[in-house]
Amino acid sequence: PPIDNRLDPPDGLPRYKSPPLTLLEAHSSSKHIVSDDEIKRNNNKIRAVLGNYKIQLSDVQAIVGPTVTLYKTYPAPGVKISAIKQLQEDIAISLGAKGVRVVTLSDSVGIEVANDIASMVPLKALLNDSSFRESKACLPIAIGYTITQKVKVFDLADAPHLLVAGATKQGKSVGLNVIVSSLLYSCHPSELKFVFIDPKMVEFSAYNKLLNHYLAALPDDSEKEELANVIVKTPKRAEKILRSLCIEMDERYTKLSEAGVNNIKLYNEKYKERKLRPDHGHKFLPYLVVVVDEYADLTMTTGASPEAKAASRSITNSIIRLAQKGRAAGIHVILATQRPSVDVISGLIKSNFPMRIAFRTASRTDSQTILDAPGAEKLIGNGDMLFSAGIDTERIQCGYVSGKEIDAITEYIGEQKGYGKSYNCPYYPYYLPMPADANGEGGTSTDMSDIDERFAEAARVVVTNQKGSTSDLQRKLGMGYAKAGRVMDQLEAAGIVGPQDGTKTRAVLVSDLEALEEILARYGK
Repeated sequence: PPIDNRLDPPDGLPRYKSPPLTLLEAHSSSKHIVSDDEIKRNNNKIRAVLGNYKIQLSDVQAIVGPTVTLYKTYPAPGVKISAIKQLQEDIAISLGAKGVRVVTLSDSVGIEVANDIASMVPLKALLNDSSFRESKACLPIAIGYTITQKVKVFDLADAPHLLVAGATKQGKSVGLNVIVSSLLYSCHPSELKFVFIDPKMVEFSAYNKLLNHYLAALPDDSEKEELANVIVKTPKRAEKILRSLCIEMDERYTKLSEAGVNNIKLYNEKYKERKLRPDHGHKFLPYLVVVVDEYADLTMTTGASPEAKAASRSITNSIIRLAQKGRAAGIHVILATQRPSVDVISGLIKSNFPMRIAFRTASRTDSQTILDAPGAEKLIGNGDMLFSAGIDTERIQCGYVSGKEIDAITEYIGEQKGYGKSYNCPYYPYYLPMPADANGEGGTSTDMSDIDERFAEAARVVVTNQKGSTSDLQRKLGMGYAKAGRVMDQLEAAGIVGPQDGTKTRAVLVSDLEALEEILARYGK
């Protein structure tokens, strides 16, 4: 391929303009101010209910948030903190409010109470805040308002991977759109590429307009197929693109090793300083952000075929590999699921996703699974979430971005001149390496160059009895389990038996010995 002479990444699209904030709506009608009467009423009720249990307070201070107000209670000397925490249900009933949560603060005990009327947090307000605009982060994300009405900004490059979970209809998909929109506003197309995996098929469809700017894809036969498959919608395609990302990650580590650096930021700086030669295979490496909307659906194997189970294992292994090693190579994974059970969010997944967001969950157990702590079951929904960066857990009201606003952003970017497949720009859309074809959906291909010495004998037994099962080979030919399994795989690859279908015996595809001898002759048997 031609040498990439572009050393400063934005030169690839010198006239590219970031989307303006005018594309976003202010949602001013959805902003509500908490009245003094409401604060005074709750203050008196908190003092009264604690007084009934002989717990005296020296002071109560209210900190008003968009959906929840934090009442900082300062217990009188000699009062046990645990005594207040045990009264969480009593306080909730006394206040007649949902979403009441008692938390221990550095100087007081906090009682979080839902406001009578919740306020919406528009994305426009988050992105217009100085903490986002002046952020020095590589991948800054403005996720929402804290309880003190400050904008919460974190760096995905430092996260380095994010786990988002919660029950249905509690704000996960909107949260993912806020994350993606923050990155579209903060990063140039040459600095960032997305891989969207969307088993629901509808959540990320607006983003396919970004193919020539922000999306990483597997090369397809035609531009039409490329556009249809760039948002990954099936487990089979997801398994393939995740294997491809693992290959991309390994190739990036080889480049980092050759450059003598230990992360993508230093590598790109060295490349821009002309210390790495493009004709030696070096090029500017964009960050890769992998967004998976419904992880549980990709790994669902109940009643599935062996091929689907193999694909599920491959998907899980690839995601764990990317999460374990991806950070230094600039690959970051955002995993969302509405089923936060231990079979989906396993110990390996949890240990590699230190940053977590929990929207409202159906039970305390689900909250424990996501955050290793209760509390998410007490949230009030509609974007109310707990944000954990490993140590402290913070209550945040997630921002809101509508489908109409997302369409406006993607259209604005999509209408601009994108990267093409011209001589000067052969590497856009950002193509991922093509993984080797697997046998079935994510299994390993059967090696037919090394035919087992008992292959012909087994084939004759299977065709004579018109019954294909590994246990038959073990019993009639005295084979061990591993050898019988290997021979059966080779019989399938040769077209003598069909694929395994649950617990049923395999279908025998060859009806007589005469037809079998023709097949065996092809393999020199």
